[in-house]
Amino acid sequence: MNNIFLVFGYGIPKEILKDENYNFYLKMVFNKIYDFTSKDRLSKTLIIFCGGKTDTFRPYERTEADEMKRFFVEIIKKRPFLEPISKKWIFISERESLSTLENLLNGKKSIQKRKIKKVNLFIFCEQTRGKRIEIMSRRVFGGDYKIKVLPIDFDVSPNRYLPPNFLAEKEKTEIEHALWALRDPENLKKHHAIFEEKFEYFRELGPKLHNDAVRKWWKKKLDELENQKFI
Repeated sequence: MNNIFLVFGYGIPKEILKDENYNFYLKMVFNKIYDFTSKDRLSKTLIIFCGGKTDTFRPYERTEADEMKRFFVEIIKKRPFLEPISKKWIFISERESLSTLENLLNGKKSIQKRKIKKVNLFIFCEQTRGKRIEIMSRRVFGGDYKIKVLPIDFDVSPNRYLPPNFLAEKEKTEIEHALWALRDPENLKKHHAIFEEKFEYFRELGPKLHNDAVRKWWKKKLDELENQKFI
């Protein structure tokens, strides 16, 4: 059975190596992957970093996937004693995704390209999204994968502390919208377009207003999506 790890990104800070949230998140992920793989020194380990061009800093060319990969490479570079384990790690950057659903779909494509059949799939994500990702991952991957979602409560930005009822409504609406998007390729295109709109909005407001932009965009979008029929 192959162990594969999907690591979901959450935006792109000015410098990921110094960012408080990403340091907490990716160091926790790194250690968990290390613990899993140090017990099995013979097998190769596939680590897929998921996330596209969500950069709000000009020229908007960086991807979440490549930035997270850079973080992992830097950890290993500074700790040569990890080489016996980390040399068996294969890093893949999945650079197309703009949403959680696309992380799952494109992560699956990356696995299928390598014709890997039996998989223990570990998915790392932010804490408040855990339940949604549990539901969506089983719909996307089906019964051929043994899936374990590993939420990590790393976010200490203001958005982590929004009212619980707002976060619950956001998660509920996102699940409904994602399941609707999976029904039809045209729905999936519309789903992608919404997230393109999201990051254009973030870029217009700029990095300094990012936290406010996230709250304002989601409040506006929840009202719009609630008026549509997904089920």
